[in-house]
Amino acid sequence: MERAPVTAVLITLNEEHNLEYALRSLRPWCDEIIVVDMLSEDRTPEIAARYADLVLPHDRIEAFDQARRTGIERARNEWILVLDADEVIPPRLAAWITDWLRQGPDHDIARVPRVNVFLGRWLRSSNWWPGRPRLFRRRSMRISAQLHRGLQPVPGARVMRLPKHPQLSMWHFSYGSLESLTHKTNRYTTIEARQAISRGRPRPKPRHLFPRALRPLWSYVRRRGYRDGLAGLTYAIDRAYYRYLAMAKRWDEREAPGRQARYDRMREGIVRGYETTD
Repeated sequence: MERAPVTAVLITLNEEHNLEYALRSLRPWCDEIIVVDMLSEDRTPEIAARYADLVLPHDRIEAFDQARRTGIERARNEWILVLDADEVIPPRLAAWITDWLRQGPDHDIARVPRVNVFLGRWLRSSNWWPGRPRLFRRRSMRISAQLHRGLQPVPGARVMRLPKHPQLSMWHFSYGSLESLTHKTNRYTTIEARQAISRGRPRPKPRHLFPRALRPLWSYVRRRGYRDGLAGLTYAIDRAYYRYLAMAKRWDEREAPGRQARYDRMREGIVRGYETTD
């Protein structure tokens, strides 16, 4: 396959079970591959070195999109493709990107659809189109420090959408088990809550929690998520719980520091009851 004038940038942290597939889907057609590794403790750096043109070590950070910036700044091409280690580019999408870039596109950003494979099943009811801004000119995107809001088009950037087709989509192989899902849900909601507090977001009120949290469940009904079986229902419930937990932790993070002292006072009052009965 002809090489495209694009640099693929990936960030990694202990991705030895995913990374090789992502890199094998890039190496035949990408002009350059850069892996930014956040001090993995498994075989990730070894796998990256076999396929990537450049492997850059990076400290572990919560706002991991900032690590992408390191790779983007080192890219030798104007066009950047951002991929996660658990994603794969099908050959047809690679050919489309290659042809599109060779034509000298008028757009600055391409929104690439993403097929989600969740707990072993393609969730056809998930919001996989129009996709994410993963292919872009170097200066057409800004990188936010907020978790999961890292790549944002700059004002005035010209955005196009790829057609709605599975073979013109990235394939995202996420969460092989509920254990890994719950671990990341807990970790990421804590990060989001702390970032919201640092930005001055107020404590959420009960009336604010449920409408936002219930949106994924409404989407499940509207998109006929029952067709995706138990995996589809689990995905919808997790997305609802994620939103609820991220907001509830904005309250909990503020309350938790004084909670132990409150417990001690309550227990002290109970135990002192024995002294009055002597």
